[in-house]
Amino acid sequence: MDVQDCEYYEARAKAVKLEDITSSQQNADILERLRDNAPYKQTHISITDERQDDYYDFVVREGDNLGWLGYFVGRSKQVKSLCIENFPDHPNIDGFLKGLGHNRSIQSLHINVNLGEHYQSFGPFLKKNINLRDLIFDNSVELDCAHNIALLLGQQSSLKCLNFEEANLGDEMFVEMAAVLRKQPQIEELNLSMSNIGRNGCVALGNALEGTRNPDLATLHLMHNGIDDEGLSALVAGLNNCHKLTSLDLSSNALITGAGLRSLSTLFQSDDCRLEHLRLYQANMDNDEAAVLAAGIARLPSLAKLDLSYNRIGDEGLQALAGGLVNCNLEEFNLSNNMFSVLGLRSLGELVQRATRLKSLNLCGNTIDDEGLQCLVEDMPNCCSLQTLYLSGNHLITSVGLRYIAPFFQSDKCCLKELWLRGINFGDEGVVALANGLIGNESLIDLKFDLSGITARGWAAFSRLLCDTASVNSTYLSNHTLETIGGFGMQEDTPPDILKYLTLNKFGAAAIFKILKNHPDIDIEPLFQWKLKCLPLVVTWLEMARPCRCIVEESTEVFQCRQLSALYKFVRGMPQLAVDGCRGNNMKDIHSNSKKRKFDQTL
Repeated sequence: MDVQDCEYYEARAKAVKLEDITSSQQNADILERLRDNAPYKQTHISITDERQDDYYDFVVREGDNLGWLGYFVGRSKQVKSLCIENFPDHPNIDGFLKGLGHNRSIQSLHINVNLGEHYQSFGPFLKKNINLRDLIFDNSVELDCAHNIALLLGQQSSLKCLNFEEANLGDEMFVEMAAVLRKQPQIEELNLSMSNIGRNGCVALGNALEGTRNPDLATLHLMHNGIDDEGLSALVAGLNNCHKLTSLDLSSNALITGAGLRSLSTLFQSDDCRLEHLRLYQANMDNDEAAVLAAGIARLPSLAKLDLSYNRIGDEGLQALAGGLVNCNLEEFNLSNNMFSVLGLRSLGELVQRATRLKSLNLCGNTIDDEGLQCLVEDMPNCCSLQTLYLSGNHLITSVGLRYIAPFFQSDKCCLKELWLRGINFGDEGVVALANGLIGNESLIDLKFDLSGITARGWAAFSRLLCDTASVNSTYLSNHTLETIGGFGMQEDTPPDILKYLTLNKFGAAAIFKILKNHPDIDIEPLFQWKLKCLPLVVTWLEMARPCRCIVEESTEVFQCRQLSALYKFVRGMPQLAVDGCRGNNMKDIHSNSKKRKFDQTL
C-alpha cells in the first residue's frame, strides 16, 4: 500500500467514515476520540493484535488503515503514551510511522516488538518531539536493529528514561549503544536489566559515562547480567563522574566477588557520591564479601535503602554490616533469605535501636528462632521509627518468641503499623501471646499470619483485645487501631465478631461504636463522685455518638431514650443537688430582678 502524504488525510479527515477504515467499532471509537481531540479522552493507545482493554487497545486486523491511525495520532494533542505491543504483517506500517512523526504530545513510547528496518521510520518523531521522556524497548533486539536504534538515539535530546530491560542486547550490540549515550547527558534513568551485558559492555558503559559532561544519571538498573569484577571496576570509573546517581541495582550478577565490591566501595567513599538506594540481592554474597561491602558503606551517610536478600550472609557478615550502617540514614533494610542466627540478630537489634529513620526491616525466610527473636527485639522498645517488620517464613518461631515482642508493642515509642508472620504455625498459644502483647498498643494496623490451627480459644483472645465488654471503661481501653488480622482472602476463616470489630476500627469513632453496641444501658453511677460536673460531658458525648447509631443499627427513638435515660440517672442519683441547683438559679434570678426594681423605684 502506498504511503499517503499528510495533505491527503487532511483533505478527507472530516468526511471519512471511520467504519470504512477500521475493522471494529472499538477501533472506530478510538479514531473518533483522536479526531475530536477531546481533553482527557484518549491519553494512551496500545497497538496490538489481541484485545486486553476495550478503551485503549487498537487491535490491528484486516481492514484497518494504519495510515489513518498514524494521521490522527500525529495531530493529537491529548495522547501522552503509546505502546506498540505487536504489529501483525501489515502493509502500511510505514504509513502509520510517517503520521506519528507529526506528534508532539507523546511523552512515553513503549516498543514491545522487533520492528527491524521500520525503526528508521521513527527518525522524524524522535527528532522533532521534544516532549518525549520515556523510551522503552521490551523485546529482544537484533544486531541490525541495534544499529538503527543507535542512529535514532543520536537524534533525540529530551529523553529522561531509556529502558532496554530483557532486550538481550549482549556486549557487541551494547558497545554501539554506549557510544551514543555519551551524547545523552540529560538521561536520568537507564535500565539495562536482563540484557546479557558482560565485561565488555561494562567497559563501554563506563567509558561513556566517564566521557559525558555533567551527566544527569540518577538511576541505573543492571540486574541479571553477566558482570564480573573487571567489568564492575570499569563501570565504577564512569559512575564516579555521575554525581547525581541515587539508585544502583547490581542484583543477580553472581560473578561479582569481594574484589568487585572493593572497587564499588571506592565509589561510596567519594565525597561526591549521593547514593540512596543499593540493591545487591541474589549476588552470592558471603560473610567476607559482606564485610567488604560494610567497609564501603560506612562512609555513605546518604544510603537510605539497602537490599541484600537471597544471599549467604551469616552472623559475621551481619555483624560487620550492622557496624557499617550505624552512620547511614537507613530507612529500608532487606535481609530476607540469608543464614544468620543469634549473634547476628543481637548486632542487628542494636542497629535498629540506633537507626532513628529505619521504617522497614525484612527478615523473611531466615532461620530465626525464639532466642534469636528475643535478641532482635530486646532493644526495640526504644525504637521510635520502625513501621513495618517482616518475619514470615521463620518456622522456628513459637509462642515463646512472640511473647518477647510484647514490650515493644506496649512501648510509648512504638509506631509499628505492619507485622508479617506468614508461614509460621504457632497455633492458639501464639495467637494468645500476640493478643496479650497488643494490649495498650495504638499503632499496629495490619497483622498478617496464617489462620490454620486457630481454635475458639485463640479467637477469644483477639475478641477481648478488640472489644473487652467487662465494663464501659474496658471497652474504651480496647484496641481500636487494628484493621487486618490474617490477610487478604482469609475473611471466611475469621469469626464474624472479629470481622465486625476490625471493620469498626476503620472508623474514627471506633470506641463510641463499640460502647453503643455492647452497653445499651450505660452505668452512670461511677461518675457521681464528681457530682454534676460530668453531666455536660455525658451530654456532649451522646451528641458525638448520634451519627454512630446507623452503624450500630439503632433507631432515632432508641437513641433518644439513651439520652433521656442518662439524664434521668443523674437526677435520680443526686436529687438534692439537682433541686438545689435549680432553686439556686431561681433565687439568683429573683434576687437580681428585685435589685433591679428597687433601683428603678429610687429613680
